[in-house]
Amino acid sequence: MYFVISKKRLMMLCLPVLIIGIFVGGIFSIAPVLNTFGYRNDRSLAVIVDAGHGEPDGGAVGAGGSVESTLNLKIAQKLKEVLMGKGIDVIMTRNDESGLLDEKTGKWSKTEDMRQRMSIMKDTDAQLFISIHMNHFTQPKVHGLRVFYAKNHAEIKDLAEAVQSKIADITGAKTSTVGAADSGLFLMKSPPVAAMLIECGFLSNPQEEKKLNNEEYQAKIAWAIADAVENYYTEK
Repeated sequence: MYFVISKKRLMMLCLPVLIIGIFVGGIFSIAPVLNTFGYRNDRSLAVIVDAGHGEPDGGAVGAGGSVESTLNLKIAQKLKEVLMGKGIDVIMTRNDESGLLDEKTGKWSKTEDMRQRMSIMKDTDAQLFISIHMNHFTQPKVHGLRVFYAKNHAEIKDLAEAVQSKIADITGAKTSTVGAADSGLFLMKSPPVAAMLIECGFLSNPQEEKKLNNEEYQAKIAWAIADAVENYYTEK
């Protein structure tokens, strides 16, 4: 009998300590996550994340058969998750494998697809448009990433450079000089909001194609982009 009572008393004495321990431990386990994602009390920044292409327009096809539109979407979705974790509003141009269809006919055309993406830029209050793409070249040895910014929004050249630098630091990818986007690219010709296009790598390079198909590599790209964006607008 004495043993049973002592055990109960011991449990009663230990219970508050246990609760406090769990609470403190929980704080320390959550703290790194809060620090990583930088939660904010406001959602004043909104970003449009554009997964380039979309079936039936698959974009480039890799050396091993990878379809650009699929990889674009995977990275775009990961980017959305990280940005939202940072307290940044995200508008996606597409959420599945399909391109943007004509709302009246339900059919796809390149012209209508581009028109709708441009409309998203015009009709939302987003401050930034990020388009995710993959590159392709006739020579398989060519590899690396490159970031472009819209000419009419040269003010974000620094951001484009920061994004490219951060991705390279995290992934080890080769880079080329950040440049103004070709005016032949419809969405980058004269967008109503600051816009950048990220060529994440060359699908025509077998080694880089393999990396771009890796979930962890995709996550690194997404994290790097989001981190650079957050730092830029926080400092701004």
